[in-house]
Amino acid sequence: MTPRQNLIAALEGGTPERTPFSIYSWFFTHPQLSFDDWRPLFEQGLALCHHCSTVVLREHGVTTTVEQRIEGDRRYTVTRKETPLGTLRHVTLNSVSAPRLIEWTCEEWIKEPQDYTIRRWIVEHTEPVPVYDLFGQMEEQAGDYGVTIVGGGSGRSPAMSIMVDYAGMERFALDLASGVEELFALYEAEKRLFLETTRLVAAGPGRFVKWNENLTVSMLGPRWYRRLLLPVYQEAVPILEAGGKRVMVHYDGGLRAIADQIAQSPFHILQSLTEPPEGDMWLDECRTAWPDKSFWVNINLELYDLPPAQLREAVIAMRQRAGKRALAFEISEDVPANWAQAVPVILGTLAELG
Repeated sequence: MTPRQNLIAALEGGTPERTPFSIYSWFFTHPQLSFDDWRPLFEQGLALCHHCSTVVLREHGVTTTVEQRIEGDRRYTVTRKETPLGTLRHVTLNSVSAPRLIEWTCEEWIKEPQDYTIRRWIVEHTEPVPVYDLFGQMEEQAGDYGVTIVGGGSGRSPAMSIMVDYAGMERFALDLASGVEELFALYEAEKRLFLETTRLVAAGPGRFVKWNENLTVSMLGPRWYRRLLLPVYQEAVPILEAGGKRVMVHYDGGLRAIADQIAQSPFHILQSLTEPPEGDMWLDECRTAWPDKSFWVNINLELYDLPPAQLREAVIAMRQRAGKRALAFEISEDVPANWAQAVPVILGTLAELG
């Protein structure tokens, strides 16, 4: 089986010929990472994970401006969105001499209750637009090496989009606890847009859909997971299933406190699932809790620093805890500095295990 076939088998809940090991293709946009340097690893069985938005969001009546200023080695990017109700402002920071894949947020979009109302106006004047042709281009690039995962809109469910993309964890948590009405009004508007976008994603190409939730339970707690996330999943997943899709959620942190609710959730795949210390559940516990779901497991970054023999033992132990069925490994949080030495050890170990 090719790397693509093995990965698809695992994501479909089957047993691949060989446990897949993949990497996000967007890591190769980093100036210090060359796809050509990694090519021998793809020949050894490494799989590639492409991401493709098949639906984009088009804002109407919003004027967006972007400015940059440089202070020493710091590049600040200031983005403003002007609406009839007011202006939202967002500031990010990265390095001039060593640009990173991730820009650090210095100033969130939402800072006070009125900002939720401005954001709601933007959402209510946003049109989801299909861009289905992009999928075929990405699949052609993936070839026998990988799989293209589709998404649409913000790529997150409504509550997680508000938290991660607009308010930030602290503001969101405080406003939830305080019962800020403007936050809940925005949530309802985001939910309507999310479901409209979901219907378009369901009608488009691709088998696997990803919601990039970036969830760890301490961000919400069980009560708010039950109120804000679970109902959306229960409404949206059947829409995607009717379009022949399987749905994955990017859950990369602690999950034990909501393990029972995850079992009730209708999505099919936990992606970037990570064992302790980043997460708080071992793979055998996950398999017991969610026997019907596929696991796309991020290998803890610290394991790459182990001597080759110990790294091999760690990978074998992870495979034993999870079992071979419905399991794939991946590099999804960051690329290890010693990838050239460590990744071949993992690929060799998985080849031996079969």
